Amino acid sequence: HSTLYHYRIMLPTTRSQSRREQPRRAGERGRVFAAVILGFCVLSFIDTFHALEPYSGRRSLLSTAYLATTSTLLPWAHHYLADVSDTPDPEGETALFWHIPKSGGTTAKRLYQCMGKTLAHRVGADPRFGHDQENEIVVFEPHEGKDWKVVNVDTTIKPGIIRAKELGLVQSHTTDLIFTMEPAFAGEQLYDEDNKGRFLALFRHPVDRAASMFFYLQTATWERTYRPEWAEMTVMEWASLKNFESDYMVRKLVGKKFGDSVSEMDLIIAKELVRQRFIVGLMDEMNESIRRFNIVLGVDESSERSQQCMDDFGLLAPKDVTPVAPAAEEGSDEESKTHATDKKNSNKHPKFKEGDPEFDAIAARNPLDMVLYNYILQLFEDQKLIIDNYFLEAEEEEDETTIDEVANELALLPPGADVSSSLLPAEIQANLANINDPIEDKESQTPFFWHVPKSGGTTLQRMYFCMGFTLANEVGGNSKFDSDRSKIDVISPWSDNPGKVINVDVTSQDGITEAKNRGFLTQTPHPHLDLVSSQEFKFATTTLFSPEHKGRMFALFRHPIDRAVSKFYYLQKATWESTYNERWKEMTLEKWAERDRGENNWMVRMLVGKNNRAVLTTEDLELAKEILRTKFVVGLMDSFDESVHRFNFFLGVDESDALNQDCIGQFTSSEGDSHASVNRKTIETKNQWNSYSHPDVKDGSPAWVSLSKIHFFDILLYRYVLELFDEQRSMFNA
Repeated sequence: HSTLYHYRIMLPTTRSQSRREQPRRAGERGRVFAAVILGFCVLSFIDTFHALEPYSGRRSLLSTAYLATTSTLLPWAHHYLADVSDTPDPEGETALFWHIPKSGGTTAKRLYQCMGKTLAHRVGADPRFGHDQENEIVVFEPHEGKDWKVVNVDTTIKPGIIRAKELGLVQSHTTDLIFTMEPAFAGEQLYDEDNKGRFLALFRHPVDRAASMFFYLQTATWERTYRPEWAEMTVMEWASLKNFESDYMVRKLVGKKFGDSVSEMDLIIAKELVRQRFIVGLMDEMNESIRRFNIVLGVDESSERSQQCMDDFGLLAPKDVTPVAPAAEEGSDEESKTHATDKKNSNKHPKFKEGDPEFDAIAARNPLDMVLYNYILQLFEDQKLIIDNYFLEAEEEEDETTIDEVANELALLPPGADVSSSLLPAEIQANLANINDPIEDKESQTPFFWHVPKSGGTTLQRMYFCMGFTLANEVGGNSKFDSDRSKIDVISPWSDNPGKVINVDVTSQDGITEAKNRGFLTQTPHPHLDLVSSQEFKFATTTLFSPEHKGRMFALFRHPIDRAVSKFYYLQKATWESTYNERWKEMTLEKWAERDRGENNWMVRMLVGKNNRAVLTTEDLELAKEILRTKFVVGLMDSFDESVHRFNFFLGVDESDALNQDCIGQFTSSEGDSHASVNRKTIETKNQWNSYSHPDVKDGSPAWVSLSKIHFFDILLYRYVLELFDEQRSMFNA
């Protein structure tokens, strides 16, 4: 019979004694070392969103560098899980172990059972123990005298996770370690901002894991997933099955079901989740992995019980000796065992090495998991110093050489680290000036404003018209303005505005081609021109500019989701636009956001020259980032005032001139860039014909999530732009 512990969710409870015995030696916490960020700025960039938030835990120099790169965390992981670099708080966090089949998870589970931890896994909801129908969290011993406890929920499956959520498992603070096979679902459902989780996992080479599972399920009659039909199959036959389970790890990390397709975007999300939120262990490094887990879980390894359990599981061997600890998985008798040995779950089978047909066949069916596992191998090395420095009594001077060596080996994710050599297409490299090239006269260079729709570009152009600038955009191609189309000329379209335009339309590919044929930028003499403005980045760059007459790029950027939502509301009413869609007039934002409406990842596509039907890859994203890094002065709609100041410097505008000051005052916010929402409203107010106030999409809402997936690459690019904007500040301050 089981022993019931009468403390339930409504009563104050504490965690296990071993946690209370954990020495708290963190010392003063909360220091972030900016010097390291500066030191690694060539290698990686600050996660802008995270940098804006207060930090409550001590981070070592290395851990700061480890996390200093672009973040692609999903909202639940960002808000509900502790950073890898945050000092563990075993009393305040609830740890979760992602149990990857045939990767040593059952060994870990039995070890912590041996240590007397209170666990959440399938045993707790077994009807034999009589607590599976309770309407509150119950902690009990399933086997009297075994001295290990479980809670009455099964967190290994989704229905059990829902029940655990309804009963307030994490909020009850009764559980030392949750085991699950559904990390994304459990992370999103069980935790909240006040009750955060700490994720751990043991990983195994995907080929070894898959092969082990194949041979195991040939004979495991006690398993629900027993496959007797595999018994007579060869590995090659099995690996060629149409319903072969592929990329298990990536699929589980992003929350996709078997049968759903997974892509490079899913790999990016999975890698970032593991990098920032998982303490990673390796089945091939069980001793070291368990040592790290014990630090995070607050296990006192010096206690007699811990020593005995570690010895029982072969985890006290010298560090240069690999222990023999079978990676046992779930079996029908798992709840009654405390040792790793389990002949039911440890099956001997052939091993395959790279180059073997079997190895290559399995690897080919798991391409994303192979990339992820290699990335995890690097993370395992990188995390050692972070974990060893969690509980330091005082700051110790770290070996900068060691930090540099480790940081230089970091597998940055997602793509976006500084690229030492430019790999741009030849025409873009030749036809555009580099950002650090000297500014030359208008005879050999012309500023080119890449107009990203609904990002403040029209407001910016109106400000420069106010200053008397001459622009080449769409206005000059309007037939209502009488001009001699046989030559390139200047038009003054408005009697009450000093702004002028060139009599061309460079905002469409047809217009750009016509302008080139008419001698735009090549006619001698050429009329005065202050800047070109077009959405057609690549076509204009390769058609209008040349090595003899280069473009100098600048652009305003806006968060892709905000930009998409703004365009949706605008095109509900803008009957004068060629892209007006009457069907959208009565459509809700939620309905509109359910699927791609033909403009996914507009910025990346425009930069690399791919149409909406072409498949985007991480190489395209990398190229887009490199173009921005080497060729663009970047501005932000949410930092409009500072962006205008930089553009004015870039364009040679005299901001002390009274007329220019008046124009700047008309089109920028009197509140300054510290009030981004005021800035946006100012832009909308001063550009009413091209902008409408509208509801914002709520972060984390269904529409937000859907748009995040649709514009995934643009969101990554925008985050990189935020980093560039911060880095370029020194150019203008100097």
